[in-house]
Amino acid sequence: MKYRLCKQELPDSGRGYVLVCPGCGGEVRLHDLRGGDQGYWCERCQTGQRIGELTSEALRPVENEGVGRSP
Repeated sequence: MKYRLCKQELPDSGRGYVLVCPGCGGEVRLHDLRGGDQGYWCERCQTGQRIGELTSEALRPVENEGVGRSP
């Protein structure tokens, strides 16, 4: 039997989500770090997170205006 290492539930795909800062909800930008790692940096609150350490608070569903509407 396999056990999940993390308690939080993350979606199987990032499609339909946008990455935001888990602290302030601001825009995050991808940056290269030392050793070939990558991470996200928030200019608004001056914090960063490695890609593998993102939490479920960093995923916000994309608001699709006009989806399913007829022209």
